[in-house]
Parts: sequence; structure tokens; C-alpha cells
Amino acid sequence: MDGSASELIPVTRPTLPDIARVQATVAESYQAGMVTTGAVVRLFEEEIEKFTGAKHAVAVSDCTSGLILAFAAHLFPRDGEVIVPSFTFSATVLALIWNRLTPVYVDCLAGSMTVDPEEALKAISAKTVAIYPAGVFGLPPDYDALTEISERYGIPLIFDSAQGLGSTYKDRRAGVFGRCEVFSLSPTKVVTAIEGGMVTTNDSELAGKLQAMRDYGKGPDGEDMLYNGLSARMSELHAAVGLLSVRDADALIAARHRLIRGYRGTVSRFRGCRVQETPSDRTSTGNYFSLRIGPDALTDRDGVARALAAHNIQTKRYYVTPVHMQTAFRNMPHRIVGGLLNTLAAARESLVLPLYSHMTDEQQDRVSAVLSSVLTNP
Repeated sequence: MDGSASELIPVTRPTLPDIARVQATVAESYQAGMVTTGAVVRLFEEEIEKFTGAKHAVAVSDCTSGLILAFAAHLFPRDGEVIVPSFTFSATVLALIWNRLTPVYVDCLAGSMTVDPEEALKAISAKTVAIYPAGVFGLPPDYDALTEISERYGIPLIFDSAQGLGSTYKDRRAGVFGRCEVFSLSPTKVVTAIEGGMVTTNDSELAGKLQAMRDYGKGPDGEDMLYNGLSARMSELHAAVGLLSVRDADALIAARHRLIRGYRGTVSRFRGCRVQETPSDRTSTGNYFSLRIGPDALTDRDGVARALAAHNIQTKRYYVTPVHMQTAFRNMPHRIVGGLLNTLAAARESLVLPLYSHMTDEQQDRVSAVLSSVLTNP
């Protein structure tokens, strides 16, 4: 198989609405010169509120800013401890560092790779100010178990749901759980605004505070600063893309699930390989498809990645370095609970394969053929 001459198959690619639809949606704001946090942004927020069932949605420039503001709005005491998984993207923890909070790293579950509620429970101390779970590859954590712990100890829940817009838990959309949930709308997400983020909450006071804080912290007169905020407004152009994208969300997710079923059928034939488990009470957005390549596989994880790269197929070792081991964080104040054995195994074994909503069957067949060539006996 000569893959060198084949067209590149990227690990991800945004499925974007037609540019003519975007232009039509943003035209009035553009011509009026009201190009940020205007009518289209508000329409987008209303669409997210309707889509998720949350009372309030606050659009921001990016998910990381949304996470930073979500913690800043709570005015947690400096050096307060926040329970967080280490098997997550670095931005999850960056939000804590910017707020001078101390991450307390806990393990993930072996199957779903989402945070282990029992490990979160063990991590609670007198200094704990929040529990901060993250969805993994579009799959939500166990909201009920985490909510029970939150309510029992009076510790607020803030969810990094970056990849989870459109996921469900017991037939409820992500976006209505905890004090708030923060979603990403970056190019790698199923629902994208090209760049952007969205904070959802059922708390009206928190929503009002976030609306001010995304615009530096301005009060109603636009002169007096009520809060320590950021310049984190969303533009009308990004909101137009996001608005049209979320209206297509169910179809975008369904397309990914069809492809995931194809991958699962292929992977089931490979010795020593498995995939992320999806409990029956929830659904994933399918933001990423992660193949777990264990020690009994015919080829190790990095060897599989090299074989695919040789055929012009991109992959990503996601998350190859757990957050607590990364250069920016390992010398910062933190605490680790337990050995994080599931986290280390997931980091060692996980390889994200190409997946996007407009990926073709022919492209997936190319990926599957290379996988079969290196993970099955001749």
C-alpha cells in the first residue's frame, strides 16, 4: 500500500456552515458596525439555552477564558484546593493557576477515562473549594455521583465540558449541571464558532457577573469596574458561525457516531486493543475517537502512529503527558491523591484516530486498512 502519494487525512477538521449562510447571518451587524457582543451573539446564547436547557448562556472569546472567569467569579480564597483530573487538556488546570488556586489531582476510571468520583471523594480536605471534573473526548463524567458528593460536603461543582456540547446524561443535555459548565467552540470541536466558548448556568447572579466580567468587569455605566474581568467578548462573526453550527449539532454528532461504530467494528478484531467505554446512562459527542493500544497488542501505540503517518494519516497521542507531569505545572503547588495508575495507563496507550463529521467512508477505510496491517497477524 503506497500511502505517501495519498491525500492527507487529518486527525480532525471543522465541519463549517456554508459561508453564504454565515454572511447572511452577520450582515446586519457588520453593516451597522456592531461587531461584538451584539444581536447575533445574543441570538447564539438563546440558541444554546434552548439546546441545553440551561437558564443562561454567556458567550466568551474562548473556553479557557470562560474557565478562568468561572473561577474568578466565585472569589475562592487564594491557595484554595480544587479537585481535578490529571487526564485532561492543560487548559483545565491553567484556569486554576491563573486564579492562584491549587490543583489536587485525582485518577480517572479505567473504562470511561472520566474522573473517578471515589477518588474525588478521597481528595476532599479542609482547603477544598471546588470539584472540577472534565469530560473526556466528548463523554461526560458521572454527574449524579459528583453532584451527591458536592451536595453532601457543600462544595461547588464547576465542569470543564469543553468537548461536550451535545452530549447527554440520563436524557438531559450537558449544560445544566453544577454551578456552571464551560464549553469550547474551537475548530477541533463538533460545534464550532471557529474560536469561542460558552458558559452555561442556572444561576442568574452568576450569569450576570460573567456577562460583566467578559467585558473587563464593567458596571452598567460602562465606566466603573465592578469586577476583575478580562477582554473576553465574542464577535458577531464567530457567533454567526456558532449559531449555524449548533443548529446542525444533532446531525453533526450522528455522523460521528456512525463513523465510530465503523471504528469499533474494526478495533474489535485487534488483540490487546480497546476503546473508551460509554456507560448506558450517557452519550458522547464523539469529539474524538481514542484507540487504547495495550501491552498485548502486536504493535505498540507509537509504532501504530508511525505506520499511519507513513500513509499520510494524522493521529494524536491524546493526552500523552498527564497534566501533573507537564513542565508548566509539575513545580507549581499541587497535591496528588493516589498513584493515578489509570491516568498513566490511558496516557501511555491512547491514540486518537481521524474523525470529523464530514469524513468519508473511503477515508475511514484507508485508516482501518493501515490499522489492520499493523495490529493483526498476517
